[in-house]
Amino acid sequence: MQFSLSEIKGIDLSIFNTSFVESTIEGRMKESKYTSFDDYVACLSHDNAELDQLKKALNNHYSLFFRNTLTFSFLENHILPLLFKQKVLKHSREIRIWSAACAAGQEAYSIAMLCDEFSKLHRSTIRFSVFATDIADDELQKARNGIYSEMNVKNVSYERIKNYFTRVGDVFKVREELKKGVDFSSFDLLSEECSCPSSSIFGNFDLIFCANLLFYYRPEMQEKIVRKLNHCLAPGGWLIVGDAEKEIVESYSDFSGYKYFTVLKKSISIV
Repeated sequence: MQFSLSEIKGIDLSIFNTSFVESTIEGRMKESKYTSFDDYVACLSHDNAELDQLKKALNNHYSLFFRNTLTFSFLENHILPLLFKQKVLKHSREIRIWSAACAAGQEAYSIAMLCDEFSKLHRSTIRFSVFATDIADDELQKARNGIYSEMNVKNVSYERIKNYFTRVGDVFKVREELKKGVDFSSFDLLSEECSCPSSSIFGNFDLIFCANLLFYYRPEMQEKIVRKLNHCLAPGGWLIVGDAEKEIVESYSDFSGYKYFTVLKKSISIV
């Protein structure tokens, strides 16, 4: 498939992996019953609804609660206890977590549940601050509403459903107590203007989730995102990525990895 930026109205395709762009356009062509690429491009010039659908497809927002169960188990049983001990030793009062590209909030609320459970179990006075960002305003609104289908919460245990959700007909609503623990805001990981989410003020995150995003982009964009995440991560902080992204991160930054998990730890510079 041959295309140029001028052929796709209002979409900068240069940031994306070429094979991803091709498969996405082919998927939209099939969905909208087009067999000719030229005809589909012509359609985009006047069909704003299809243009919006293509943009949404290029900015994939698929997510689930506790999507990678092994990673979340590692977070619950290893990372959070370590962060808690470190904060106690340093007399710090806050653990700062960023869910980058949070989609409709499933990841951020999953993190918030684990933090709340840990805090209550240990009667901790240390505050867990979860910042969640995405580029899509409609996804952020879904996240703030906190309403999910039964399929979406399939990885959530019965106990957590009981503690953090209210069932209303066929959907599950996140309870207000959990919502208060997550700050949702708009943020573009490729922006040249901001190095970290404005709501977090200064970044310095102890933990960043940025999973299943990097492989959609070209190498130069991957590097830009990784360097931004690295800049926002506190020394010794943790970065969690998707299964296919660990080597991407390690090629651009000084992280140590864990053999069986897509978890990386930022090195601490010794001056």
